Formats: sequence, structure tokens, C-alpha cells
Amino acid sequence: MSSLLQEINHYPKESVYNHFFRICFPDDVFYDKITRKQMVELIIQQYTPENIVDVCTVKELKLLKRIVENNFKEVDVHSMPFEKVALYRKYLLFEDEIPDELKKNVVEALKLVDFDQKEKQEKPILCLIGFIRSCGAIDPMVVQMRAQKYGLDLRSLETNPLFNFWTYYTFDYLMPDDTDGEAIVYYDSIPYMDAIANTRLDYELIAPEFLKPESYLSIFYNGYDDTDPDVHALFDHFKKSEDVFDSFKMERILECIETCRMTEHLIAFFPKLEEFDPRTTELFKKAIYKMPMPYLTGMTLQYYQSKMKR
Repeated sequence: MSSLLQEINHYPKESVYNHFFRICFPDDVFYDKITRKQMVELIIQQYTPENIVDVCTVKELKLLKRIVENNFKEVDVHSMPFEKVALYRKYLLFEDEIPDELKKNVVEALKLVDFDQKEKQEKPILCLIGFIRSCGAIDPMVVQMRAQKYGLDLRSLETNPLFNFWTYYTFDYLMPDDTDGEAIVYYDSIPYMDAIANTRLDYELIAPEFLKPESYLSIFYNGYDDTDPDVHALFDHFKKSEDVFDSFKMERILECIETCRMTEHLIAFFPKLEEFDPRTTELFKKAIYKMPMPYLTGMTLQYYQSKMKR
């Protein structure tokens, strides 16, 4: 038995508000004026069967289907793929179970969804979110241009639950002239907005390199472009390793990219810092220059260096 209303008081209010904001996207609900209980009640109201379909990806819905078929309990409680993490963040999975208050609507949502149709509809949105994730923070005009390439309109995405869960529109992005400007930010990159802005000042501003849609789809789910053979080889090496610390090293790479610390200066001594063996060092040096960097507006260092030589 898993009840959001019963268990949520054990969670810090700031954490609950973060989830609430991303799920409900309220216009005028202030942190100091709302309780945990009120937030959870609004989340439960928000989660109609239709909204559950809209806010989840196909992978998340298929995982929910598997859990429903297992009496609402997760089978593989130890693995944490991206879709499971997303369900936890959306409070659709709680303590390895679908919360009691949401079980009925989850079942109804699974009856509504056409998986093939939804997969076609969500792919361009996920590619766009993957592009924003690769940049960390990006000018809305650039996002609109990229959206049009995918047959989307940024204005129509303002009410899209899936897009709003992963991205955030801000007027507080630090511009080169020290003023505040507009940006669309990948939600997990909000704490690093200033780091992204300040690190970009060290590099000559040029137009971003746009990757193929499949690359951005991979970045949405993985945080890296698994379609690139060298990048795939590095992370596949980590995943197959029997050394428990290699998973932490993999996360460390992604963390340093996300926080804009993975500059050429750090790359030079990163293998020694993380105690990479010769094989890992070789794979790292091949892959890291082909990974999009937020401080380069989603460009790879390989592409940036080639542009600078021209």
C-alpha cells in the first residue's frame, strides 16, 4: 500500500513544491501559501487519465503497464532507467508502487493510449527537449527555429505537459552585458544557468551545431549521444564493467558536462583525476570531444575546434 497523502509529509516541502510545479505548472501558487497536503491534492486532481497519457512518454507508459500487471508493484526495484526516474519525479511511482490515489486513473490511461500513434507524436517533442538538454539554456528564438524543423510550434508547446515538465522559460538568464534575458532551460540545468552563461563568455560565439534528430532523442534519454560510435563505446564500456565504481565515473563525466566544468583544461587531466585505466582513458579521449557541451551552446568540442581553424 502506497499513499501519497499519507507519506508525503516525510518529504522536504521544497522537494514537493518542485515536483508540484513541474506537474501542475501553476500560474499563481506561491511557496509560502500552500502546504504539502494541498500540493499533493492538486497533483492528484491534475492526473486525469488524459493528463497521465500526455505527461508520460511511451517508455514510461509501458513501464506503468508492466507495474499494473504486477499488482501495481515494480518488479525490478534495483535498476533505475531514465523512464523510472521520470515516473518517480512525476509521483506516478512512489516507494516502488503506483500510489493508491492514482491507480484507477493509471489503469484508465493505459486503456486510452495508442502506443504507436503516441510514439510518432512524441518523437519530435523529445528531440526538441533533447536539443535543449544538450544546450542547458538556449535563446527561445533558436528553440523556435529548431521546433519548426520538427514540425512544431513553440507557442503550442506552452501548454504541453511533457514539454513543460522538462523545460523552463526564464527571464533571468545572465546575458553578456550583465543584464537579464530570456532563455528556455532544461529543468535539471536551472542551478547551472549562471555557470553556463559565464563559461560561454570564454568562447567566441558562433551558431550551434545541429545534430540529427536521433542524436537528440538519445540525449533526452541518456544525457549523451549514444548514436555516435565512440560515445557509445565509452559508456558501453562503463556499463559492462564489473567495477562498481565505474558507474560513478560515468555519472561524473555527465555531471561535469552538465555543470560546464568539462572544458579542455579539465579534459587534459580528467583521466588521471578519476583514476582511469589505459583502456578507459583511450575511450574517453575519443568520445569526449564528440559530446555536446552546454557552454558551447550544444556544440561538440570537435566541431568548435574545426570552426576555429577556418
